[in-house]
Amino acid sequence: MSVIIGLTGGIAMGKSTISNFLKKKGIKVVDADQIAHAVLNFSNVVSDIADTFGKIFLNPDGTVDRKRLGKIVFSDPDKLKRLNAIVQPQIRAEISKKIATLSSEKMVILDAPVLFEQGYEKSVDYVMVVATDEKTQISRLMQRDNLSKSDAKKRIEAQIPIEEKMKKATVVIDTSGTIEATQQQVVKWLVNKKLLQNPGEFGEVK
Repeated sequence: MSVIIGLTGGIAMGKSTISNFLKKKGIKVVDADQIAHAVLNFSNVVSDIADTFGKIFLNPDGTVDRKRLGKIVFSDPDKLKRLNAIVQPQIRAEISKKIATLSSEKMVILDAPVLFEQGYEKSVDYVMVVATDEKTQISRLMQRDNLSKSDAKKRIEAQIPIEEKMKKATVVIDTSGTIEATQQQVVKWLVNKKLLQNPGEFGEVK
């Protein structure tokens, strides 16, 4: 049976950097965001979104216009709730299927931005929260997703405050420094938990 580690944090706080680092180490990562994107292409989900929000939120090819839909749901908590009612049960089912296929692995990372919002912390053994300061977070999000400062703040405010997530964490990883410093924190914790071996130089793990 795998040890499941929930990896989460505030949006644009460096979670993907850690996730990609762990993947390169050969650790299996279940990416909830990738699954969420895939779910948006499910025919029943597309149909429900069109019925709930209108066909104007579909592209000419019939796929969901994610950017346009995101703009309205992150500006209106009620609309976000309605969207989650459509997609989250499907996402949860797909995550469960994926984790089940990895049961022979020593550990599996569940990379989930909304780990706490959707109650996934109840299904994992440890919770790793990545965090940085708000100014850095807003700057990263604006640059990453080509958002205005106002839209970036709306997306941040749609999530549980990072301070609350940190209180619920097994371990908090500070991503305000260099990538190398961030990676070292992750490795040190995993080695201490005997989930990784560290045979030589710090970061040389297997």
